[in-house]
Amino acid sequence: MRHVIAGTAGHIDHGKSALVLALTGTDPDRLKEEKLRGITIDLGFAHLDLGDVQVGFVDVPGHEKFVKNMLAGVGGIDFVLLVVAADESIMPQTREHFDICRLLGIPSGLVVITKTDLVDPDLVEVVREEIREMVQGSFLDGAPMIPVSSRTRAGIDTLKGEIRRLALACPERPTDHPLRLPIDRAFTIRGFGTVVTGTLMSGEIEKDQEVELIPGSLVTKVRGIQVHGTLTDRAIAGQRTAVNLQGIAVEQVERGIVLTIPRLFRPTQMLDVRLTLLATATHPLKNLVKVRFHQAATEVLARVALLGQDALAPGGSAYAQLRLDYPTFCLHGDPFIVRRFSPPVTIGGGRVLNPHPAKHRLTDRSVVSALQILQGHVLSLKIPILVAAHEEKAMDLRELNSLLGLSETVLSQECAALATSHRIIVVPGAVPYLLLTETVEQLEQDTLAQIKNFHGQYPLQKGISREELRKRVYDELPLEAFRFCLEDLAAKRKIDLQEETVSLHGREVQLSPEGEEVRQMIEEVYRRSGYQPPPLSELTSAVTAEPEEVRKIYFWLLKEKILIRISEDLSYHHHALEEIKHKIRSKYPKGARFGVAEFKDLLDLTRKHAIPLLEYLDREKFTRRVGNERVVL
Repeated sequence: MRHVIAGTAGHIDHGKSALVLALTGTDPDRLKEEKLRGITIDLGFAHLDLGDVQVGFVDVPGHEKFVKNMLAGVGGIDFVLLVVAADESIMPQTREHFDICRLLGIPSGLVVITKTDLVDPDLVEVVREEIREMVQGSFLDGAPMIPVSSRTRAGIDTLKGEIRRLALACPERPTDHPLRLPIDRAFTIRGFGTVVTGTLMSGEIEKDQEVELIPGSLVTKVRGIQVHGTLTDRAIAGQRTAVNLQGIAVEQVERGIVLTIPRLFRPTQMLDVRLTLLATATHPLKNLVKVRFHQAATEVLARVALLGQDALAPGGSAYAQLRLDYPTFCLHGDPFIVRRFSPPVTIGGGRVLNPHPAKHRLTDRSVVSALQILQGHVLSLKIPILVAAHEEKAMDLRELNSLLGLSETVLSQECAALATSHRIIVVPGAVPYLLLTETVEQLEQDTLAQIKNFHGQYPLQKGISREELRKRVYDELPLEAFRFCLEDLAAKRKIDLQEETVSLHGREVQLSPEGEEVRQMIEEVYRRSGYQPPPLSELTSAVTAEPEEVRKIYFWLLKEKILIRISEDLSYHHHALEEIKHKIRSKYPKGARFGVAEFKDLLDLTRKHAIPLLEYLDREKFTRRVGNERVVL
């Protein structure tokens, strides 16, 4: 069965609630004050089964004082029933509600002319003509106009047929997108706890599922679900849904909070938008003016920072940054309404382009160029723009989806196609990272420059340590991006990767003529000293060269494993160590034992050299200490 949401719109006392009652048999006026005053104050709900489609109705208040309540309900509808009373025709809230529906981009609807039993047929035709004039050029231009009487039920069956036709033509809401349910009501039921209601805009929700409330970052579980008053284990996009939440007090929930999946989305206080000012607005919109921002069930105060202009004239459009007083939840493409701060009159609306932008300078023209692309309909063009606008160079796939709210499969496929065309780089991982191709190219250029610089500073070292290189170039990037760039450069034969170091491809350490002379002198000292080499502190005086140069060549010899350090102060030439092992093997076969004194006699050593040598041989698994003796392994 298809599930769609229809909303009523129109002036106070034009019969919206009576119409919903006539269609569904359910009175949407639920508040005691509504019954007493005979007007709708807050949102009312009902549903209509039409065989293969179920239509949920959101009945909104028509009084100008309750337009903010109307906005909370109309944000999640698939089509609208614009209600105009035959005895009054078009009134102020008729126009305001119609403007709101246009600004929100509601795609379809129909016009219902109510109270036809109170007027002559000729007057109904006059009302028709006035409505045609008002809706000309809009989404309701050419839409059906159905005259009805909720009291006599004249025209109700015809209206049901048109509603069914509209409902079947509505595109199905995506159930594979992340769960998103803006809360428009919250209350407590004794024995059950807190219940929240709203229109399930995307995804699905199941009993016992973990969910998060944003803003607020409260994570809880679903205790129960109702759809149109019927208990169920699952609700899907397009349904009016009531959700019983575990362990959440009703005081923690307010209208406008969004129920969603945990740890994907985050609230925002800054929005890049395309904003349109109604032609009927009485004044231009000045820069940094305070307005009331409405999106889905949210209302929050905001300042409008116009980009590249000082004011927006009535009927005009502009790119702007909305700076909100409080955090809210928004996604790319979300429609919104702005109303004057005082008096609260609807003056415009638009679409969210980037829900998590940086704070812009108002004269930055490059921002406008990016927003023009985000205003379009081509996802493959938008993704690089959003990655470029991200506060860090690498953006993980979940972070991108926190802006878009799409199916992970669709987004992954789109990113893979972009990677194939070399417009972005996808770095594999548990959660893939996205980088602009030009960002990776710059990182790799910086990497090569840092390695070259290191070789110039330390010509005797094989290469720069990976950790040092990461700090210099990739400090704010994930480890996966660092590894990807190194492997890419190695594959291009630009660098060589060692276990702990990185060097330019094919580079070999070559000593200068002076360095080569010092090397020969150091090796000669070690050859002459045999099995009792000098410590480093004495080596510098045994070689006729600058002490610092001697130390540099000494440490280079250690790195090249020509000299082997066996203790903090002692190093041996690798040939000497091989000779020592050969002498031990010649005298003591595998499994034989010898003591310190025998070892000293074998090599004519003092204890100063014998003990460090024995400990080195133990570490090398050439011997093993057993008591005061060594066993040859």
